[in-house]
Parts: sequence; structure tokens; C-alpha cells
Amino acid sequence: MVTIYDIAQKAKVSPSTVSKVINDYPSIPEDTKAKVRKIMAAMNYIPDAGAKALSKGSSYNVGVLAYFGTNISAFKHALFTEILDSFQREMNSHNYDLLFIAKNVTGRNGTFYQNCVSRGVTGTLLFGDLEDPEMREVIDSSIPKVAFDYMGDKMTGVYSDNYEKMRKMTSYLLSIGHRNVVFIHGENSDITRDRVKGFRDAVEEAGIPFKESMLLETLYTDRDSVKNITINLLRRVIPPTAIMYPDDYSAMAGISTIREAGLRCPEDISVTGFDGLNIGQVFSPALTTVRQDTDAIGTLLAQKLIEAMEEKENAHPELCEVRASFLVGASSGPVGE
Repeated sequence: MVTIYDIAQKAKVSPSTVSKVINDYPSIPEDTKAKVRKIMAAMNYIPDAGAKALSKGSSYNVGVLAYFGTNISAFKHALFTEILDSFQREMNSHNYDLLFIAKNVTGRNGTFYQNCVSRGVTGTLLFGDLEDPEMREVIDSSIPKVAFDYMGDKMTGVYSDNYEKMRKMTSYLLSIGHRNVVFIHGENSDITRDRVKGFRDAVEEAGIPFKESMLLETLYTDRDSVKNITINLLRRVIPPTAIMYPDDYSAMAGISTIREAGLRCPEDISVTGFDGLNIGQVFSPALTTVRQDTDAIGTLLAQKLIEAMEEKENAHPELCEVRASFLVGASSGPVGE
């Protein structure tokens, strides 16, 4: 394997000069840089990214910490992968590489924070269950970080206009005649509270008395829980005419459960989701939902993380809202149709 010493010998310069050429030090003359780089190319030398980062006192590795629970793979979560796609493009355009943080590094178990440190990441993207104790340890640390669906004050958070879009989607259902509407929301968080408030405000603005029975809780993307809750709703003396689910996966599971009960969607029960995943639009019936702008979210997360990493002293946490869009699909319709 070609080393920095081989390049130095061939170029008749010191190893430290080769190192400075690799790191593009301005003190090295351009003709020397050109000569060394030509030799590096001819000898097919690939600089060690780890050594380069060490010489500069930082790495170009960014940790991705996506945690949805012990039995849920982040890569089966379409919202995560869609946001990650644009996040990765933006990070790569600034010469950063991504490392996926797990609980096992080199055969040894550790916390998420310990593994961030052991991998020497410069910054971290957090996604998923931000209330998990190990996620909180990273949030409370000095590692530069950003998170999706975070609304606290310890790091920059990027999220959609959940309140406005939930209010708009609820108002739409009420405008087409639905009065017996149930919202199955996700676990308690700032984002969930915004969505619940949007739902309640729309109901009260329509002059409909709010009842606690209009709200039920599940876990996001938990198909089994959603199925059980839907079955219980269908067994009510007066079943709802519309069910609003916390995400598109849950909405599709809900529609399947409604069909298994011998009912039709939307003729008997209208359904809405949230996220606007591509799969929800090719599903039959196509979902009425809120589409989160995953391209804008991922890009903004990357830009804010780069700011946090490169401007540590001057970077301050921000809350960044990205506008979503409301999609009316075939899964909802007027009462009685």
C-alpha cells in the first residue's frame, strides 16, 4: 500500500509537506502542490480520511441516530428514508460522510452517546423517539446536533406546521358533513400536542362540543395497536364516520381493518393519514393526508447541522418550521356517500 512516505520520497519533499498538500495548506507553493498531487495520482494514493481529520482536529463524519424502539428498523420507516435522502445529498456536497450509530461498536455494547464519542463524529442527526433516555443523553451532550420533530431549546429542531395542517384537515372533514370524528394520535410529544390542539380547535370552531372520546392514543406506525383501536371504534354503539390516524402507515392499517369488518372506505367511514408518503398515494384508496416536505426538511437539517459544527461558538439553537401540504385523496368523502 502506498504511504505518505513513498510520495515524499518520489517528490523529493518531506512527509510533512505531503501532509500539508493533502490538507491544502496555503503556505505550500502552488507548483509544489501540483507536483505532489500529480505523483499521488500516478501512484494511486488515497489519503487516509481519518488521519486527515486528526491533523485538522476534527472529522468529517456525521452520526445518524434514528431510534424508533428496540424492534423497529429505521430503514423500514419511509419518512426517515425520504428525509435522509436529501440530508445525505446536502451533507455529501459539503464533503461530510454519514455514520449510522448503533448500540454495538467493535463488538462492544455502549450507549448512543458513548458510540458517538468512540466513532469521533463531528455532529449528529437525531430522528425518532427523542424521549428515550439514551437519546436524551445525546441531546444533553456538547456534541453539535439537530433533530427532526424537535421543539425544545437544547438544539436546532426542524418540523412541519403540524398545528395548521391538522386543523385544516379536520376542518375539511367537518365541512363535508362529518360530526362524529375520532383522532387516533401518537405518543405524547410537542409535535403530537400541536396536532391534538389543531384537531380540537377545528372541532370547537365548527360549533361541535368536544368530547374526550374523540381522542385516542397509540404509538406512531404501530399497526397492531391501530388495528385493535379501530376494531373497538367499530364496536361503539354509534361508530365514527371518520377516523384520523397519526401517520400514513397507521391509516393504511386502519383501512384494512375497516374492510375486514365488512365496511367500505370512504362510503361507510372516511380515513385520513399524516406524512404524505408515496406509498399512501398508490394505495387504494389513495390517502387524504398531510404531505411533509421531506426534501426541504432533509436539506434544512443538513444546513443547520453544518452551521452547528462549523460555527460552534456562534451557532445557537433554532426552531425551523417547514410548510407541509394538504392532500385530498379518495379515502375521504361526504357522510353517507
